[in-house]
Amino acid sequence: MKRILFTVCLIALAAALFGGNSVFAYDGYPVQFYGRDTYSMGMGETGSSDVFRINNGFANPALSTDSNYSLFSTGLILGWTRYKSETAAQGEQSYTDNSLDLPYFSMSIPYRKHRFGFQFNSFASGLVNNQTSWEDSASGLSITEQQEMDRYIYRADLIYSYRLRGLSLGVSGNFYFGHETHSFIQESGSGIFDVREQLIRKYKNPSATLGAIYQFPKLAFGAYYTMPVTLKGDVVRTSIHEEEDPVDYEQELPGQLSASATALVSRTLKLAGDMVYEDWTSIRDDGVQSLKLGLGIAYEPIREEYETGLGKIPLRAGLSWRKLPFTSKEGNEINELTFSTGVSFRLARLANRLDLGFQYTRRGDLTENGLMDNSFMMMIGMTGFDILTKAPDRKAPREIPQAEEL
Repeated sequence: MKRILFTVCLIALAAALFGGNSVFAYDGYPVQFYGRDTYSMGMGETGSSDVFRINNGFANPALSTDSNYSLFSTGLILGWTRYKSETAAQGEQSYTDNSLDLPYFSMSIPYRKHRFGFQFNSFASGLVNNQTSWEDSASGLSITEQQEMDRYIYRADLIYSYRLRGLSLGVSGNFYFGHETHSFIQESGSGIFDVREQLIRKYKNPSATLGAIYQFPKLAFGAYYTMPVTLKGDVVRTSIHEEEDPVDYEQELPGQLSASATALVSRTLKLAGDMVYEDWTSIRDDGVQSLKLGLGIAYEPIREEYETGLGKIPLRAGLSWRKLPFTSKEGNEINELTFSTGVSFRLARLANRLDLGFQYTRRGDLTENGLMDNSFMMMIGMTGFDILTKAPDRKAPREIPQAEEL
């Protein structure tokens, strides 16, 4: 019960925190999570077909395990993001902001060959705020201008999967909901230039995902497709003087197609590769065909062969490259390169595991985009907490049958 309360507190804490995550947030959703767990995020964000471990990233609804445990998993990402900008008027400037997010919470409950699950994750986001000051030559006043962008789309999935020998099939109902708040403040201390405006958008709607994984003894292939969706809601504009009536608003999301492969190249080494494709060209004027590629390697030791030392600790690393779904104001593509690494620790019970990871991300380029991010993130993942089942009590008194006399 304490573990459940601890997990709920983590979710509430992360939902209430605000921290910047990208200087490109004014243009769209530069940060996106793809339904992977902490283990996968430390391995180049691969693993949507990794059936060779207890996997709690359910981007592919067909992803299931042979475990009979009712599994719960969650994680945190925290660290710092350093923004850089370069303009002809102000030259190169930089700012470092802290960041904290709850990328996912998932649960999986088995019943014979069936598996039922739930996953909640931060699907896409863009958080940033900036402030600048200048001297007005006409009035002699010092004017301060502050802008803030808070974009978030969350996704909740209800999942069902079925295993038929080497083939796993899955389907999930996806519910998206989000908000977008753009704030603008201009002050001079005199009341002449004081301006406060806010644009608030809220939207929601359901979609669905279909997935499949085929498993060989040392190789697995997977694919899934999430259908496009139009999120519907309203937009409200407020200022110092008034709050306007809500107006209908729509936000489109494209379909998402993913393919992956995972291979056991030896008794202790595992390779994984993932691809995710989204076509934003018909949705935005500056939209592109977004693509994310990831490649990872994992060392999974056989614990019985090591008594002590680092040889018995699972290690992993990976690289990923992504093309953001929109271009910069100059019309150039924005690329993202990420290096990640991680380690796992098995806890007291067999299904309980602690995953730690580190992720460095470089997004954009000053010479091409005029903006750039550098993120340094620590990842913490917890898996296990099998509270729905209880081990049988083998210490209770039992009646021992007597041998029959013939």
